[in-house]
Amino acid sequence: MTTGQQHNGPAPEAGGLPLLGNIVDFRKDILDAMHQGWKAHGDLVRYRLGTVVVHGVSSPELAGEVLTDSPSYGKLGPDNPLRLILGEGLLTSDDHESWMRNRRMMQPIYSKQALSGMFRAMVESTTEQLAFMERSYPTGAEVDVHGEMMRVTLDIVSRCMFSTDVSRTRDALSPEAVDVAVNYAFDRLQNPFSPPTTWPTPRNRRFQQVMEGLDGMMYGLIEERRAAGTPEGGAKDLLDMLLAARDADTGQGMTDRELRDEIITTFAAGHETTAVTLTWAFYLLSQHREILRRAQEEVDRELGDRMPTVADLQRMPYLLQIFEEALRMYPSAPIVPRLALKDTVLGGHHVPKGSRILVNLFNIHRHPGHWTDAERFDPGHFGAAEKKGRYRFAYMPFGAGPHLCIGKHFALLEAHLLLAALIRRYDFRHIPSHRVVNHATITLRPKYGMAMTLHERRHAPRPAAVPVAAGTTAD
Repeated sequence: MTTGQQHNGPAPEAGGLPLLGNIVDFRKDILDAMHQGWKAHGDLVRYRLGTVVVHGVSSPELAGEVLTDSPSYGKLGPDNPLRLILGEGLLTSDDHESWMRNRRMMQPIYSKQALSGMFRAMVESTTEQLAFMERSYPTGAEVDVHGEMMRVTLDIVSRCMFSTDVSRTRDALSPEAVDVAVNYAFDRLQNPFSPPTTWPTPRNRRFQQVMEGLDGMMYGLIEERRAAGTPEGGAKDLLDMLLAARDADTGQGMTDRELRDEIITTFAAGHETTAVTLTWAFYLLSQHREILRRAQEEVDRELGDRMPTVADLQRMPYLLQIFEEALRMYPSAPIVPRLALKDTVLGGHHVPKGSRILVNLFNIHRHPGHWTDAERFDPGHFGAAEKKGRYRFAYMPFGAGPHLCIGKHFALLEAHLLLAALIRRYDFRHIPSHRVVNHATITLRPKYGMAMTLHERRHAPRPAAVPVAAGTTAD
């Protein structure tokens, strides 16, 4: 809708405190605050974070308008706290021309052929993870599944990015360092009263220390690889591909700063987002044993005692449906922020220029107008017929519109492989006394981790060597 269209005044507003507005509720639990606002006021709700006006969007129809109307709604500008971590990579850049340039340069890196080449590294990491779990956890032992998924996905992205295992990146990208960075950025996103980043507060200093370590590692790797030159036989990993990428119009490559930003963004997309969704998937499977049994039957039938190839994964569609359903119920990045670039009308209500828009995927993925039994875990939601008839914006864990996540197929391939390998070998059972609580920051984590017991399946095969055909694609 445009400014000239009629509207019914501002959107319904959630009650809040004087001066602070909804800051306290958002900081306590942003998803719950927005869920309550949705139930009380409908698909478009106005909130106040101090002097900042925020509109929560909870319907696929309104989300589609926001994510496709680029002249009216853009990414957050220089004040986007995520830029403190990611810089101006594909996820955060609000300069359309530079974003389009880098997107075109990077597109071949995520082609089917390129992903096939990365698959062998994924299998190597997965095989080592299975061996590690066998050494570390006797059957029946308690394990933090979230921690283990963070471990293996970090190793996968390290190998695919740098042709090295996680030991090279462990210090700069430790779980503690990631927590400091993510929580810092998210707190600033929802609290306009945060002190300036230049003030020497303990939290600012700790964040700067984390970022200095991260930048030192990244720029060091870039410098080493530039000095080494193009490897014989062509690019070997994602960093080689990024260094070799050239703008079709100018023939220029990326600067060190652009490389740094895209590498960090790739880490974010290929690491924690996949890890948290796998964690939720194993939790959901532990609560729905009949779905787990069906998945195990599919894996046993197709794999036997082998690690999967890409072709094997294509013959295990139910496993992928499980991951997609976990992404529906627990979207790894549950809130997509946008900025109103001009006065506009959304859902029949006036949205002023400068208002922040929070597209709430957690609510959208459970919208009763688009999902049957939305609160029930049912991989059948992603059967072929159901997917074909679904409204375009009812499910969008990887975003939508021109800014659809470029790493979508990397993440799905990685997750499909890990689910197959782990379900083939183990049965994960949630410990009933362990509290499972949503914790939304930039990603949607389980607040207290995910304590489960690990049970080796009877007659489960031992971790095998990487198959010769692991990197092949299906016809």
